[in-house]
Amino acid sequence: MVSISNEQKIGVVGAGLIGASWAGLFSAFGYETILYDPKKEAIDRAVSQIKGIWSSLENLHGKLENKKEIKTVDKLEELKECSFLQENCPENLDLKQALISDLEKIVSDETIIASSTSSFLPSELREMCDNPNRVLVGHPMNPPHLIPLVEIVMGEVDNSEMLNRVHNFYLSLHRKPVHVKKEMRGHLANRLTAALYREAVYLVSEGIADVADVDAVFSNGPGLRLALLGPHINYHLGGGTGGYRNYLEHLGPTQETRWKTLGEPSLTDEVKELLATGIEDQNIKVDDLISKRDKGLVEILKIKKENKF
Repeated sequence: MVSISNEQKIGVVGAGLIGASWAGLFSAFGYETILYDPKKEAIDRAVSQIKGIWSSLENLHGKLENKKEIKTVDKLEELKECSFLQENCPENLDLKQALISDLEKIVSDETIIASSTSSFLPSELREMCDNPNRVLVGHPMNPPHLIPLVEIVMGEVDNSEMLNRVHNFYLSLHRKPVHVKKEMRGHLANRLTAALYREAVYLVSEGIADVADVDAVFSNGPGLRLALLGPHINYHLGGGTGGYRNYLEHLGPTQETRWKTLGEPSLTDEVKELLATGIEDQNIKVDDLISKRDKGLVEILKIKKENKF
């Protein structure tokens, strides 16, 4: 179900990979969108990407009847009338704190400032704010215009009205907003992916498998199931007629045995070289792969929608 949001003018702060994706998404669904970046080359690159973003969204959702052109600016003051800001500057805490502090001096007291940060906590982002309670995390996964998940992290702020407002805004964009109840480094998605990635690095560093084979095992095995259902419900199905309780009772001990052998690798120069070489040896054409990935994501999302996953 897509909710109706009262937001009118949306500011996107930072025109990098994530900012361009957000801007394409916001404008596709009829929001007046202002894209800010001090670097002209970043703006130009984002503008060239947005037509492709719109094309992917039309393939997924049909004709974008309310699509609006994006306004680009290089001065923060141009964002003063925005009711919602999505911040996407580089992952540097000092930079984010200073930028958010500057933004809140420009916009209305009612303007929400959501950060796309993948690891910083709301309490950290608010440290230099005069009005900290309207600053939160709205973390997407790349690319935001296709991956539906948005993690909303309020931290210690208990404001159901603001939470509903943010939730409804993301919902109006065909996103899947999830409220993370307590702030924690990496939120939910990046903690889960970090756990998986740590073991993927360990398996390569120990010579158990090479980079390509580790990736192949995941994308052709558990990744297929996890694209449709999460880990808990997958194991519920693995428990047969007894469900999750049966699985935990009878196969839980085997999980604990595996947990005890999971690795804790370090990204030494040697390991980084091993990982990077494992990708470079595959002679991947990045632009082609991104295009194939996005087309594949659209098809997966169509299947999930049709089958109500």
